[in-house]
Amino acid sequence: MGSQLPAGPKSILRSTWGVIRNPKGYFEKAVANYGDPFLMTAMNGPVVVTGKPELVELIFRAPPDTLGVFARDSLLPLLGAGSLLLMEGTKHRAERKRIAPPLHGSCMKTYGNTMQETARNAIKQYESRESFTGLQIGTDISLDVILKAILGADTERLLADFRESTRKVLARSWPILFFSPKTQFPFLGLSPIDRLRSAQQHLREQLRTELERRGREINERDDLLSILARSTDESPARDFEELADSVGTLMFAGHETTAVSIAWAFYHLHRHPVWLHRLREELDASDGRAETYATMPLLNAIVQEALRLNPIVPEVLRIVREPFRLGDYDIPVGHGVAAAGCLTHYDSSVYEAPDDFNPERFLDRTYKPSEYYPFGGGTRRCVGAAFAIYELVIALGTILRSHELELLDQKEVVPIRRNITMGPSTGVRLRVLRRR
Repeated sequence: MGSQLPAGPKSILRSTWGVIRNPKGYFEKAVANYGDPFLMTAMNGPVVVTGKPELVELIFRAPPDTLGVFARDSLLPLLGAGSLLLMEGTKHRAERKRIAPPLHGSCMKTYGNTMQETARNAIKQYESRESFTGLQIGTDISLDVILKAILGADTERLLADFRESTRKVLARSWPILFFSPKTQFPFLGLSPIDRLRSAQQHLREQLRTELERRGREINERDDLLSILARSTDESPARDFEELADSVGTLMFAGHETTAVSIAWAFYHLHRHPVWLHRLREELDASDGRAETYATMPLLNAIVQEALRLNPIVPEVLRIVREPFRLGDYDIPVGHGVAAAGCLTHYDSSVYEAPDDFNPERFLDRTYKPSEYYPFGGGTRRCVGAAFAIYELVIALGTILRSHELELLDQKEVVPIRRNITMGPSTGVRLRVLRRR
């Protein structure tokens, strides 16, 4: 039998604020005071948090029905029941099977040239500006790639309309809305949840109009919206609301994480010019093709190291559905468990000098899924992880091979909460020095 639950901080408000404001700092302080694992109680319930790889492995290897979606009640009004992130059991497995093929392998690689062209066009827009941010150009690239790959937006008018609508949804996704249903109160159409729902509804109407315009053409198209909308022998046609939930989640999760990762990669490379110089040597020796970037060792290692230092989602949360043993503790049903990547990725027993930006560590060895998990782990690992990495290396390789940039941030840039993700506090301020 396991012992009683681990010790941990008692204040609900302080814990919630700590996780929203600075999860890494808050978790590190809790581990120093209470050990790993520790019990934290926030507005969305009690959670046992760990960064130890051996305990993280237990979470990721748990049977699918043992651990479920954490804080589902908080996320349901924001993402909808048709969101892959909120599905469980056989429905979750069927949805992953349906979504995964276009985001992997040869299907994914068909988007390589689109990714490269999008990155080239994006950096051109900033050549004459005094400054811009890595987050701005990252969003420009990732949003257009998602709109083309997921929605199949194939005209500039359609791209412009969906860009505007998607940006409004993101701008109105306030962090506090994701942490408690109590913050999701309506008030004359003016409350944060009212404003978010208005933006979401406008995007849904655009999706409905676009599907009606396509008609039977959806059976011939290879974008994910058309794939999910059409009826097959294995998968009957989807209810529109569920379809919109699914596509909305893919757009939100797919472009947000990539945009933030591009910004962090620019930041670390320009803070460490030795690595930038080594990367440029690798890029200059290549043929500059999208598919080549995907195979370049150092470029891929730089992306991996940026994701290690700045995991976009700092903790992977699950709710205990069936009695679950975590090390010395029996976690009761209804409690949460969290694998904290922002702790594991800084574990000195796994990573030498973990605070240092050192891409070489990913050239020298391969880390276990419980030691390195920027996209989560287990049966709920991000379905678009391969697509995101592919896009990241192509975008970075394309821009840094053709342009020299200057980092304008003189002080350290720190992660701040955006919604469920963490991003750079300044956006990473840059300017173009010259074309190469």
